[in-house]
Amino acid sequence: MLGHRSWALALAVALAATGAIVTTASASATHEPAAAGAAKPTPNPYGDPDLVSMFDGTTLAGWTPSAAGGWNVADMAIHGTGKAGRGWIYYNKQQAGSFRWIFDVRQVAGNHAPTVLVWGTLTPIRDALSAIQFQPPNGGHWDYRPGHNNGGGAEFKQFPHTKIDIHGWSECEILANMTTGVIRMACASLAAGKVTAKTTEVLDFTDKTAGRVGPLAIQVHNGGIQDEYKSLYLESPVVFDPGQLITTM
Repeated sequence: MLGHRSWALALAVALAATGAIVTTASASATHEPAAAGAAKPTPNPYGDPDLVSMFDGTTLAGWTPSAAGGWNVADMAIHGTGKAGRGWIYYNKQQAGSFRWIFDVRQVAGNHAPTVLVWGTLTPIRDALSAIQFQPPNGGHWDYRPGHNNGGGAEFKQFPHTKIDIHGWSECEILANMTTGVIRMACASLAAGKVTAKTTEVLDFTDKTAGRVGPLAIQVHNGGIQDEYKSLYLESPVVFDPGQLITTM
């Protein structure tokens, strides 16, 4: 029997072969339905027709950095140069509260795990966007909300797993539900020549008061760190299997 992802991908291929049109349910930053005639999502390898590509592979179009010189594109990846010190770059085409975010990540050089920021805010801009920080691929974390600025304690739950080498490419999926205050992250090493991997859940966060619509951001934690991200996809709101990490199947 085909797995969930394989079944969905096979169905999409079959529909394409017959000339059928597959519609999407992607929404704008304000979660309104997509406008008629809007561009359809870029095809993706996950069997989820609602995932939208966040990165064109050649420019930083759609992304806003905290400082000049901190980010560029290298080898079709968003590359943190480490030259602008601690800082972030956020996706400016859409903010998200409930979302699925899939990406590949690796560290070229540095002394701290790669970090991503969710459920933060741009008004006002504070350290790390006042966000919840997840550290792919192994599940470190921090809570940057005002009144917190700590490791989060019982809000975070780390799952036992074989440690993933941060210097090789990994695939990660983050699934967030703004209503329940739950964020889940699953990651796995990405074998050479492979486009996807079967991930394992490594970290959860739960706080019903934390959920909010905010920017999705990549952070260089310290100066000198060089992290890279590619194959970034976003679905928000989550229409396809909203309660399921699809890369774990």
